[in-house]
This record gives sequence, C-alpha cells and structure tokens, in this order.
Amino acid sequence: MLYAGAGTSGRLGVLDSVELVPTFSWPRERAVAVLAGGEGAMFVAVEGAEDDEPQGRRDLEALAPTPDDVVIGIAASGHTPYVLGALAAGRAAGALTVALANNPGAAVLAASDHPILLDTGAEVISGSTRLKAGTAQKIALNSFSSALMVRLHKVYGNLMVDMKATNAKLVRRAVALTMRASGADEPAARAALDRCGFHVKTAVVMLLRALEAEAARALLARHADDLRQALAER
Repeated sequence: MLYAGAGTSGRLGVLDSVELVPTFSWPRERAVAVLAGGEGAMFVAVEGAEDDEPQGRRDLEALAPTPDDVVIGIAASGHTPYVLGALAAGRAAGALTVALANNPGAAVLAASDHPILLDTGAEVISGSTRLKAGTAQKIALNSFSSALMVRLHKVYGNLMVDMKATNAKLVRRAVALTMRASGADEPAARAALDRCGFHVKTAVVMLLRALEAEAARALLARHADDLRQALAER
C-alpha cells in the first residue's frame, strides 16, 4: 500500500502506514507513504509543496509501484496537484488507485479507480480541513486498513493476534491476548510465548493443539497463516 498526500491528509497517510507494522506485523516495505514537502513536512508545514504535481509523480515513481500495489491518494479539497501527480504515476504503473476526498466532484476522485467521497460539508472553522475532513479521513483509513488486515487473517475474533511485542506494554498485551484466545492461565501463556518469540498466533496454536513452536508454525503455514483454519485441521 502506497499512500500519498499533503498537509493533514498526508500526515494521516503516514500515520496509517506506520501503525500497520507493530499492530499487525505488516512488512514495513509494504506500507509506505509519500508526503508533499518530504519527511520534514511531518513536523513543519512546507507551504506550496502540495502544488507540485511533477514532484508527486516523482515521489511515487521512486517507490517503483507495480500492478500488485495499491496507491491511496488523500486530499480534503480533492484537487491537490501533488496527489494528482502521485495517482497518475500509480495508474501509469498499473497499480490499483484509491482516492479519498471531502468535496463532491473532486479531481482526485475522477483520477482514481476507486473514488471514495467523504462528504463532511463545511468546516466549523471555515478553511481548516484539519477538523471534520481530517477526522473523517482518519476514520476511513483506519476502517480500510483494519478491514484489510482482518481479511488477511491477522485478527482472530476481535483479537490482534499478529502484533509485535516490542515494549513492556505490548508484552503484557501479548500475554493477555494469548490467554483470551487459548483459555490458558498467565504462566502457561507466557511460557508458550517465550518459546515462540512472543508471537501470539503461534502461542495460541501451541496451547490449543499441544504443539511445540516449530510444529505450530508449520501448521499455520499450511493454512496461509489463518489461525481459525489451522485450529480446525483434523
């Protein structure tokens, strides 16, 4: 997934791409965002960068998009030249293109394969798209990427079983998720996680099928990492 945007819209694309890695163990190189003005624009506004359509095209082309990729263009106004350039580069490469915009008749909607209109109407503070428009974009991006991860078997029930336990809080969360998914007590859940590198999905298979880590990983692999299907194997 390749995200492209400017200002608030672009920063929301960056946020969505970054959060997929620890939340769902999504490969970092498969969720990349380009932001008008470059990485520095994440922290300091780079005025005028959004008007550079050729730069949007170049930034997207630098990611070497292919027909296997999805390019998501995000623009509250729907007419941001930088985003139009990125969408054009994506379409030229054969990638699937999606556009989010908050105004009917937006140019980015017409320039994409899958236009999504978030018709939030006039802002409470006129001219500030970081309010209703930005909030709607965040909800839409969350919904899209989370639904995709569910379809890719990274969720079991409503449990985040493909997370990365990269800090103390997430280690505790991994233990709690393993306990809920398997019915095991805390010592058993922690012991299984210790033996499989703290991968929740593998630990659940170990506990429910009485397997060691290598066999649990092999069982998951036979079912395309689908925990539900792996547990159903007889």
